[in-house]
Amino acid sequence: MDINLDLKQLRIFVAIFDTGSVGSAARYLNMSQPGLSTALARLRVQLQDPLFIKGSGGMEPTSRSRKLIDPVRAIIRSMETEIIVPPKFDPKTSTREFRITLSDIGEGIYLPLIIRRIEEMAPGLTLQSMYMPPRELEEAMAGGEVDVAAGFFPDIKTSNFFQRRIGLHSFAGIIRAGHPLANSKLTMKQFLALRHVVVETTGRSQEVFERFLQKHSLQRDVVLRTPHFMSVPIIVATTNVIAVVPQALADFISADPSIKQIQLPFTPPTFQVNLYWHRSSHHDAANKWLRDALISEFPMLQRRAYHRNGKPSRQNSQEIAPL
Repeated sequence: MDINLDLKQLRIFVAIFDTGSVGSAARYLNMSQPGLSTALARLRVQLQDPLFIKGSGGMEPTSRSRKLIDPVRAIIRSMETEIIVPPKFDPKTSTREFRITLSDIGEGIYLPLIIRRIEEMAPGLTLQSMYMPPRELEEAMAGGEVDVAAGFFPDIKTSNFFQRRIGLHSFAGIIRAGHPLANSKLTMKQFLALRHVVVETTGRSQEVFERFLQKHSLQRDVVLRTPHFMSVPIIVATTNVIAVVPQALADFISADPSIKQIQLPFTPPTFQVNLYWHRSSHHDAANKWLRDALISEFPMLQRRAYHRNGKPSRQNSQEIAPL
């Protein structure tokens, strides 16, 4: 015979065992006495034993009940502490490693924010920043190999992911501070005639700018194509090339006196940066703490105004430079 017991039935069994009374057990469980009696009758049928017999001291347990009471208590305790109650996450004592996928120069923007939180609140936590090709990212997050992704990931579109906007970004030009045009207002003719360094990364923000140029039939003189953003400032600082990079990168290197931001002769496109997490991690306490750590820094990120479309910042360099 199949036995199908639920937690409510197990609690009824323990309550009658402890109180020795159907009425007292019903009051303890906030049930009606007829309702509890009906549940007890079903439990007797399921276990093929009367379980409790009326005696001079009330409802006395049978020998079967005495054998069952300890295992039943253990089942209830396990369900209440490990299954029903969500596991808690204590950042002060946790030694968990968080795995994060970032796009473009996201490491320079977001990792300092998370590390600052870890230093303040979670000294035992560690981070692993992972590069993940766009086509593999969804599968990795679904499998728990990546906790969150932050950046521009237009390929993540399925309903299995949650997302929250964490910024609107655009682009800026950077050029050698000693370049003959460094202090000029670039014309379109000058912009197209300059030799350009172009970053080519699949499925990332730079593609937004490349599509913009194609849409407006703008063709540059490209001297170098590279997959790496962080080598571009070094190249720009020592040559007469120009590069169009995400505004966040241009701000990051703004303290370098050998490089200067230069406003583009058109309004560049913007792209939205989001925080992504998989539906399976939505209620995970540790994942939520990590998301909150980033979200709490949103006001500071908004002040950086990465959507300025290449226009000079009105904020001082101390507010912008420390990514």
